[in-house]
Amino acid sequence: MRKLQNVVFDLGNVLLMFNPGEYLAGLFDDAELAGRLQRAVFCSPEWYMLDRGVITQEEAVWRLTRQHPDLASGITQTFADWFSMLKPISANVEVVRSLKKSGYPLYVLSNFHKAAFEYVYGKYEWFNLFDGLIISYQHQTLKPEPAIYQTLLAVYALIPEDCVFIDDSLANLAAASEFGIKGIHYQSTDQLRLELNYILK
Repeated sequence: MRKLQNVVFDLGNVLLMFNPGEYLAGLFDDAELAGRLQRAVFCSPEWYMLDRGVITQEEAVWRLTRQHPDLASGITQTFADWFSMLKPISANVEVVRSLKKSGYPLYVLSNFHKAAFEYVYGKYEWFNLFDGLIISYQHQTLKPEPAIYQTLLAVYALIPEDCVFIDDSLANLAAASEFGIKGIHYQSTDQLRLELNYILK
């Protein structure tokens, strides 16, 4: 009888698309402006503070528009509909469904803002396939900080060596490996299926 593995998924660019450059290019005809907004918003300390759950989106907009008054209108516009880029990567959601059907316990470990997570969680029924979710804003800790992995293991009483973690970030996988969690560096659906078949056989 095979030993069940716990399969842990990241969300951004694994189960949900997250491409700020493409989103901004669709909003603004000016490529230079789009680039400035990408740096000002998506690379800001405030973006990570949102992930950590220590400020609200409204507070982030307030802070960023005051830091970049020349970009205030663009920042407000950027935040107005950015959830729209968070579309499911359908082929990978099918991987989740297949694993669930096969009886594997499934978890999510992701850096995510409160408002954005509540939006996708309410919109996509496949979140119900998961046995547990650790979302950064709920615990005020981010990947690749050790505390978020400790939280996952403690809350769901998981044995690290029984877990495989799928993420598109090598830094996040390296941090997980410090706990003995196996990793799959996500690059494509086909590659993900192949590696899961190998690890879970």
